[in-house]
Amino acid sequence: MPRLDTDKSPLIAEFLKDHQQFSRLLYQIKKLLDENNFEAAQERAAELDRLAGPHIAFEEAELYPRLKILGERNVTEDLLVDQHRDAVDVLRMLIEVKNPNPETIEQIKSGFERALAHAEHCGSLISLMTQLDENEQAESLRELIRLRKTEQLWTDLDQNAN
Repeated sequence: MPRLDTDKSPLIAEFLKDHQQFSRLLYQIKKLLDENNFEAAQERAAELDRLAGPHIAFEEAELYPRLKILGERNVTEDLLVDQHRDAVDVLRMLIEVKNPNPETIEQIKSGFERALAHAEHCGSLISLMTQLDENEQAESLRELIRLRKTEQLWTDLDQNAN
């Protein structure tokens, strides 16, 4: 079966759109924390929680296993999932903490820096996604759309996985 061009793939377009939104929110949260605007950072964190839930579920249940089947050594599923767990722990901390001390704020900022690096790295999976044939990409896109309709929070998804 023919491989899909990145510019013509609806799956890749949706994947990129998600990652652009996540990266923007992660950057905004980090900037708000740098400015000591904790309440606004918490508001953005709640938005990230809503947007990321379905996408993270898609990556872990659909995309990573599919790419692993291709034999790609660059996709280390356990590492990527562990990075999700690290990021959601920091997200949960930001959402739940009241009156954080400076040490806690630094811990949260550091976690968001790591999350931003992960989002950028995950975006590089696009080159691997082009190796999926048209039918596989269509199946994956259907699953991403289905998961978006669940409106699953990332923080709830993580708790359900444990």
